[in-house]
Amino acid sequence: MSPSIKRPAPTGRVHRLPASGNTALAASALIQAALGIEFFLSGLNKFADPNFVRNFTLFVNGSPGTRDGVMAPLIHALVLPNIAFFATLTKYTEIALGIVLLLGAIEVGRRRFSGALGRQHGYEAPVALVAALAGLAAAGLSLTIALLMGEQLPTIQPGRALTTAIPVELLLVPLGIAVAWMEFGRFRVLRRAR
Repeated sequence: MSPSIKRPAPTGRVHRLPASGNTALAASALIQAALGIEFFLSGLNKFADPNFVRNFTLFVNGSPGTRDGVMAPLIHALVLPNIAFFATLTKYTEIALGIVLLLGAIEVGRRRFSGALGRQHGYEAPVALVAALAGLAAAGLSLTIALLMGEQLPTIQPGRALTTAIPVELLLVPLGIAVAWMEFGRFRVLRRAR
């Protein structure tokens, strides 16, 4: 049987997962919740800015990646001519990703409990799949922003002695991928368990 399916233990208790699996899933739910909060608050900040389209335009035009980055041709051909659309899309995408990632984290956390609260439900597999896609989207959006900003891979530099060694946008990329991996694994297990 799969480790996520309830099975009777020799003592008559019901085990859901080995303790290490439970701890790993709880830790991943925390990472997923932090990523969800980051995107949700970033989206809310964009909605709160009455000049967001103008500020978004200034940000894109002033970013190093717009001039000579890998994405420069795409930005000039697609984004800049439709800047208001992409500004609005960014706001809604970040809010949606934040909500989905938070709901997925709550669901992973809920299943760590025993009894009625931790009971499996039929909606869990689709929620896990959507959360996996949200993790990939969060990683992709973060990578796009990092490329646009001209972020470099982490290196040892004297000028970075008092800042983060890894730019936040680049740090969010592997976190998004990890969430996607974990949630897709949950989706596969939950789909088989039905």
